[in-house]
Amino acid sequence: MTTPYMAAVAVGILLFVGSASAGRFNESSAYQTCVTTPASCRSLSLNSNSLSGTLPSELGTLTGLTNMALYDNQLTGTLPSELAALTSLSWLYLWYNQLTGTLPSELGVLTRLTLMAIYGNQLTGTLPSELGALTSLSWLALSHNQLTGTLPSELGALTRLSYMDLYANPLTGTLPLELGALTSLIYMYLYRNQLTGTLPSELGALTRLTSMGVQDNQLTGTLPTELSALTRLTETLVCNNPGMCGDIPAGVTPTAHSSWGCPTALGGTLLGSDCPTSPPTTESTYTPTSVPGDQPLKDNWFRKRDVARKEA
Repeated sequence: MTTPYMAAVAVGILLFVGSASAGRFNESSAYQTCVTTPASCRSLSLNSNSLSGTLPSELGTLTGLTNMALYDNQLTGTLPSELAALTSLSWLYLWYNQLTGTLPSELGVLTRLTLMAIYGNQLTGTLPSELGALTSLSWLALSHNQLTGTLPSELGALTRLSYMDLYANPLTGTLPLELGALTSLIYMYLYRNQLTGTLPSELGALTRLTSMGVQDNQLTGTLPTELSALTRLTETLVCNNPGMCGDIPAGVTPTAHSSWGCPTALGGTLLGSDCPTSPPTTESTYTPTSVPGDQPLKDNWFRKRDVARKEA
């Protein structure tokens, strides 16, 4: 199955696109051919083929690989640390599988990586600080996993990042001030985590931001007045943070979006009221009947990618 980003094949470069049927990934003819001629294999695309099995460590021998698209299969097991040998890799698409284990810190050496999408798996552990070394990254999509811990401050080094998708993980802690350095950011989705603290005023520097989703966390305090500087911001999802309060800054309009968990713009927040001396400590009681954001992300993934590239 050919995907939109695969257009032409340069002379002498092998490109394997959707040539497998249901079976084990390491037994597919495309993978076997790549392993046989690793220097010639530039792109391996076997998405949506109902492939099972694990990702073999031998993938690390495909050192000429620039694009890997194995999404929408039934792959299990962990991400092999040997993927760190793929230093020419630009696109890594592994979403909608059943991958487990942690996100290897070794991936931090893939400095040519521009798109990393591993959402919709069962990854655990923390976000490695080494992700901050991926300074070419424009797209980071790790939602719908079981990632824990805090957002590393090193993410602030990803100054080319236009799309950040970390929602629906049990991430905790506060939003690092360093996120204010992500001046290329257009979409920021951090909702349905367990984030605490206030929204940093430094977010007011993200002047290219058009969509911010931080609903269904445990955020407190006011919306920073600096958000008024975000003239491109058309979608501000802040509902279901029981501890948020205070006046809404001029030019900022909290958004109602029922399919993303905000049936009303303010939901259960205290925005528009005086901040209490002791902010509420109760967690949001919002329980989705379906997974908010799945369909927009799945249906419009490439559209949003193209918009982000045009805005870059």
